[in-house]
Amino acid sequence: MAIAGHKRNVVLVAAIAVLLLASGGLAYGIKLESVPLSPIERAMIDLRATPLIGMALKDNASAEKDIREALEEDLRNPVAPGVPSRAFYAVGALSRDHIRPMLGAADDASVIAVMAARFALATRLRADDPQSCREFAMNSIQRVDRLTPEAQQLFKDFLTKMETAYRNGRAANGKPQPMSAPAEVVQLLAQTGFTQDDLNALNRFAALPALRACDIDLKIDGAPPKLAADKQGPFSRFVLTH
Repeated sequence: MAIAGHKRNVVLVAAIAVLLLASGGLAYGIKLESVPLSPIERAMIDLRATPLIGMALKDNASAEKDIREALEEDLRNPVAPGVPSRAFYAVGALSRDHIRPMLGAADDASVIAVMAARFALATRLRADDPQSCREFAMNSIQRVDRLTPEAQQLFKDFLTKMETAYRNGRAANGKPQPMSAPAEVVQLLAQTGFTQDDLNALNRFAALPALRACDIDLKIDGAPPKLAADKQGPFSRFVLTH
């Protein structure tokens, strides 16, 4: 997880939404009709009702079609255990092609708010279950439904803040806003107390123990308030779009 390729993007959100909502794992009090629904229809209803994901699907009908087809193929021909589903990749494409560009166009206040929501969630996860915190840092919480009620609410708030940033970027017609370069990100992290040892750990992130990985993630997510005002937005955009 080198800083230049830091994968703190909304594939996290998308993958969680597909993999968990498809199995009923994440619910926000959606009231379904009494008519029996297929697993695919239930998944799509939940996806449309999920902050950020639902908005992106509404804006991109072709992406919704691709996700539905991927879910159908996963149902017909499941992938091997441990292999990412087709739906995972389909929603990853929604993130890459439609969501991340809007985050890069969002204003400072919106992206800084997303980082604050990430920090709040990661802090809660560290206290509740360091392994879930590590999964969050690796963009792959496996079971949101198993989080504590407080963590689930913080996760929902994170998605909501992401949707706000997405809407803001769309309102700006996707025009890119200033973003820190990788070398500058390293310098900015150093200003917040990120050490060379932390940087070395970041570059071998996948091998870190849960608590160490979580602590590295918290240092990154908690960095914006420690930076100069004109650096907070560009730093946040880098983190959220890479």
